[in-house]
Amino acid sequence: MAGQVAQAPIRAYSYQRFSSPSQANGDSLARQTALARAYAEQHGLRLDDELTYRDLGVSGFRGKNAAHGELACFLEAVRAGQIPEGSFLLIESLDRLSRDNILRAQAILTNLVVSGVNVVSLADNRLYSEESLSDDPLGLIYALLVFIRANEESATKSMRARQAWTRKREAVASRVLSTRLPEWLTLEDGRIVPIPERAKLLKRIFTDAAEGQSPQLIAEALNEEQVPRWSINGPWERTTIAALINNRRVTGALPLYQFVYKRNVQNRLPIGVVGGYFPRIIEPETFLQVWSICSNRRRGGSAAKRNVFANLLRCADCGADVRHMPIGEGGQQALVCAGASIAHRCDAPEHSYAALESAALAHLGPWSAEGISWVRNTDPGGWLNSRGAPYRLLGNEALSWHNDRLRNDIARRFPDRIGEAPSLADYMTTHLGRRYLMNDCSTLVSAAETGLSTSRTRVNTNAALRRMFSHGTVDLRTGACTLSCGSAGSVNIGSQA
Repeated sequence: MAGQVAQAPIRAYSYQRFSSPSQANGDSLARQTALARAYAEQHGLRLDDELTYRDLGVSGFRGKNAAHGELACFLEAVRAGQIPEGSFLLIESLDRLSRDNILRAQAILTNLVVSGVNVVSLADNRLYSEESLSDDPLGLIYALLVFIRANEESATKSMRARQAWTRKREAVASRVLSTRLPEWLTLEDGRIVPIPERAKLLKRIFTDAAEGQSPQLIAEALNEEQVPRWSINGPWERTTIAALINNRRVTGALPLYQFVYKRNVQNRLPIGVVGGYFPRIIEPETFLQVWSICSNRRRGGSAAKRNVFANLLRCADCGADVRHMPIGEGGQQALVCAGASIAHRCDAPEHSYAALESAALAHLGPWSAEGISWVRNTDPGGWLNSRGAPYRLLGNEALSWHNDRLRNDIARRFPDRIGEAPSLADYMTTHLGRRYLMNDCSTLVSAAETGLSTSRTRVNTNAALRRMFSHGTVDLRTGACTLSCGSAGSVNIGSQA
């Protein structure tokens, strides 16, 4: 009839995926495209070429395509109602949709079907729709069997890949693990060798950093001299220099990691460090010196926001700085010896940051409360306790060097003492000094009572600790920690790990 309006053809969308980037050189993409076009033509569907969804080089084993890839975009479009009900999703086979575990794979298919999307497996010409599965429930069982087989195949490949990397790591002393190398190194005749001009520039960067220049100043100097970047065009940036300064590979060390998955979230677990794998460009002592300088430069800043012991602890085994690193499942916080992290004269393991923080607060809370009581009840003229001795833990060298305001106050009152550090007597005989002691003790008491729930409280507690104690050592094997007050004494904190 002339008055009838032709019905618009039903839309079909093609989803194409392959796992390995190397498959882009084969016919995988062309084959999947041809299958989708042929099915659309045969069934009178309008294949939407503008909204073809492709996850190229994205694995379906851990559900990455459904969580972050183009499939995730399609699923979101379905949820938002942007994909018309009754549309078709064309895939080469169900294992292109997912190779995840059976529950998650089934959930993807089920959510699509109940949302009104018809899923077609082109390889075996099977249609999965709410109507077809209601008429033939065995079709869902068939889909589950396909998902199970695909997951098992991927699990087997993953296990074999891990075993291959384990064998490579075991032979790391005699073979090159990977052709992916740091920017200052290259591969020649099967050997890793430095690129001379880049190694020279790297040494210059560390020399400047060891002399106290910040990454920003080093980057500005390189840009002013028009020194070209190594891998990309553009100026040197502060973050680029900072990354080089913090790259343990400059000492020749190779950090080893193992990737583990929990609820399809990838976590990187450190499993050791191999010394001497790369050619050494920077001596370990220089590297550790620069690390320490950079860490101290962040005093009260980003370091203390995450680590209440920032710029305070040293390794009991080798004396190197103890650094704070997020590692393992969910980025759990750990304390790591800087020397051990580059396989330099130490093999101390990582230790739980949370365990040491908890033990320290439990011990320092009562200790600080005792300090407050002592300051309030001490004779300001004699600054001695009831036994006639100075309070052993509040009279410390660290306080003297960190309170510049008190030093300036003493210098104004006693011109002949300009440049001299305040003594404990100065703290106890001046209102300002006594207030410093009280404030720092109160900060620790508060931290012990309420916990370190914000970055600000952690920064304030770190500042108080660094004023109260000159330095600390921690046995990373047991968690036993000693915080020292210079010649005045120390506080021993047992492990709660």
